[in-house]
Amino acid sequence: MATQLNKDVTRESNIVRDDRNINITLTSDQKIVMKLKGMKSGDVSIDIGELYDQLTGGDKQVKKPVTYRTKENGRYEQPSIKVTKTVLNDLRSQNAISGMDTETLAKFDQIIKNLLDSYKA
Repeated sequence: MATQLNKDVTRESNIVRDDRNINITLTSDQKIVMKLKGMKSGDVSIDIGELYDQLTGGDKQVKKPVTYRTKENGRYEQPSIKVTKTVLNDLRSQNAISGMDTETLAKFDQIIKNLLDSYKA
């Protein structure tokens, strides 16, 4: 029997990024928040239910994005990712060998192909 998550619980991982350990907090509002030890900002968070659905494939539609708070602006925003043709081609290659079921693999490959085609225009 597990204890109800009705107050924040923080633990320090032994994983190091930028010479700092990662602190992980399970919050009472059912989120997982990670940030580098000793930093007051720059945390990332995700709703526990959303993370579960993403990891199990249980909910095909992602409703809430991962949030990120930077030290500079102190507010939450989506992290930006620069997507190039090379990145899309690499993603398509990894998709092809991912071991996903054929239907999902084909749908995802079509999405990537459409993005690649949009670079040609």
